[in-house]
Amino acid sequence: MVKEIIKDVEVLSKPCDKATIDDMGIVDDLMETAASMEDVAGLSANQIGETKCIAIYLDDKDEFKTVFNPKLVKALYPVKMEEECFSVDGAHKVTRFECATIAYEEPVDGKLVARKREFHGRESQILQHVIDHCKGKVI
Repeated sequence: MVKEIIKDVEVLSKPCDKATIDDMGIVDDLMETAASMEDVAGLSANQIGETKCIAIYLDDKDEFKTVFNPKLVKALYPVKMEEECFSVDGAHKVTRFECATIAYEEPVDGKLVARKREFHGRESQILQHVIDHCKGKVI
């Protein structure tokens, strides 16, 4: 179901709860909401009113991927940049890392499978943004 994007800072500032495979319905809502919008690179569950640690991001093949319970494990090569967010008006200065190792869980055959992967460039930036949302950090 297409959901409205949350802009309430109080709601967005609360850290998300750990997600389980039972939260897969949220992924459908994230995908449908993203498909209804323009220029979406990533979206976290709390941006659509769900308090679970789930996000989607646009990979380098322009396909949306899902991450459950993502965490930044290692970060290298900081870069200062401006970022925009659907939940916060305007561009904001942030520091992101060109190279980031992310630990996350991925839904596979009805189970969450632990993964850890190094991301670079745009994928790294998007994942850091949605991880911040999951932690309750507003830009």
